[in-house]
Amino acid sequence: MNDDSGAQPYLMLRDPDGQMTRVSLDDLPLTIGRRSTNAIQVLDPTVSRDHARIDRDGEQYFVHDLGSTHGTFVNQERIDRHDLSANDRIRLGGAMGHVITFRSGGEFTMLIGTTGKQNPTAPVTETTPAGGVARQESAQSLTALLEISKALNSSLRITDVLEKVMDAVIALTDGERCLMLLGESADELEVAAHRNLEGGTDEVVYSQSVVRNVFDSEESTILTDVAEDDRFSAQQSIVGLHLKTVMCVPLRLSHFSEDAEPRLGEYQTGSAENSTSRILGVLYLDRKSATRHFGDQDLSVLESFASHAAIAIDNARLYEEALEKRRMEEDLRVANRIQRSLLLSDFPESDWYDVHAINIPSRGVGGDYYEFFDVPGGGLGFAVGDVSGKGIPAAMLMATLQAAFLAAIRLDSNIADVCAHINNFIVERTSPERYATFFVGQLHTDGKLDYVNAGHNPALLVHPDGETHELFGGGMPIGLFPDREYEIQTVQVPAGSVIATYSDGVTEANNPKEEEYEMERFGKALRAHSKEGAHGIIKEVFDDVEKFAEGVPPFDDLTLMIVKRLGE
Repeated sequence: MNDDSGAQPYLMLRDPDGQMTRVSLDDLPLTIGRRSTNAIQVLDPTVSRDHARIDRDGEQYFVHDLGSTHGTFVNQERIDRHDLSANDRIRLGGAMGHVITFRSGGEFTMLIGTTGKQNPTAPVTETTPAGGVARQESAQSLTALLEISKALNSSLRITDVLEKVMDAVIALTDGERCLMLLGESADELEVAAHRNLEGGTDEVVYSQSVVRNVFDSEESTILTDVAEDDRFSAQQSIVGLHLKTVMCVPLRLSHFSEDAEPRLGEYQTGSAENSTSRILGVLYLDRKSATRHFGDQDLSVLESFASHAAIAIDNARLYEEALEKRRMEEDLRVANRIQRSLLLSDFPESDWYDVHAINIPSRGVGGDYYEFFDVPGGGLGFAVGDVSGKGIPAAMLMATLQAAFLAAIRLDSNIADVCAHINNFIVERTSPERYATFFVGQLHTDGKLDYVNAGHNPALLVHPDGETHELFGGGMPIGLFPDREYEIQTVQVPAGSVIATYSDGVTEANNPKEEEYEMERFGKALRAHSKEGAHGIIKEVFDDVEKFAEGVPPFDDLTLMIVKRLGE
């Protein structure tokens, strides 16, 4: 992955599973999108079928948006066309799990040429004492270069990388203290690693004014005599620590033009004309010794190391993000198994009704809920709920709603009172933004249906002749306000009729044009297959939803319950 042989640019693709794939740029243009004919296929509902294109103009590579609906982003900024620099991160629409990083292929070629007066790879031929010093400094630089190389290649764990970079920097600069601070802004910088060769207190004190100045200006600073520098000499941290010399450089993810020759001292200010960058943080070093100040040689070498340390940190972050994603996915798989066990899979059977239900969470686990229960006198009870939000928080509230409902319905068969009870239960235990819409019905053997619709989508009652009624009424969603009253609605269900209760994930399913499935098409599908059994109706409806979606994954949980009153 870190081999720079040939210095050929490439793309590094990390998929939602954390897999890293190197993509060659030999065959251009290279297209990216949801369509399978693209060189890079990204299966995400916010990615257009033909979303973006990578191409080059002379020696300059660029990314071009192909009129996508949700946009193309480079380093979090939406673009139309963008000239690519090393380590630029490309995101398509809202596909946060897919990271495409542009690598120039020349990240390591600049290191030897920017280590200052001594080139650590050049032979040292001096025989004078000065030559001995040069030989010693060259060997020291080479050792530090090897340490950085090992940090970049031997580990992708962020803690290991930070520690090895600290060791290498101390070895290179002979600093007494070294700190690495990482953050998105100067106000967010935090000490990620540090070394103090003097030992002493664990408290990490440093010149925040120096650090802030370097981060905001994106330019390195070297104070060869702190006491004589009017900008910082009065700072309490510098005075209190008795510092004599300070050096601080930005951790820069840089792109260097490969047709430009490195020049001595060119990167001392970090503002070379042939580089573009983004800043991850800073490296800060200081000394108290009055006899050994940091010089231009130290600064030039440290800047070179900082740029490669930034690449190592960026790679390690990507790796740890992938590991964390895998851990979360495993937790989701476990949570999914638990949630599936909470939802009925063995449905009640009778000679006068036929029932079936299906639940498809959009994120492994979800907030939709369905239930069947007994009704005194031999009737059939059923309920469908839709918790606000998605994912694990919604699943937790769904489990709470289920427990509260089952406890209440076993003590009281009045479904209006049950809804009032679980409403107060949820209000007392959740924040106001957590609530659920809920539909609960009791179908009796004579065809009478008593129901409460607590802010849920209207269930559809489809008569044998195709006449369709929407079942509204009952009260507010569960969990919004305390002490709400709910009312029972009653309707007659003729033999052969179908009751369809569902969550809005069904009617709001999207296709690639971002059109919704909607109630009209849903009702049409129900009427077209109402003569079939409950399982068959669900299969046909979901087949129609999938056909409409054309491969776009669901944005929301999908739940559909069919209750069919059989003929007399």
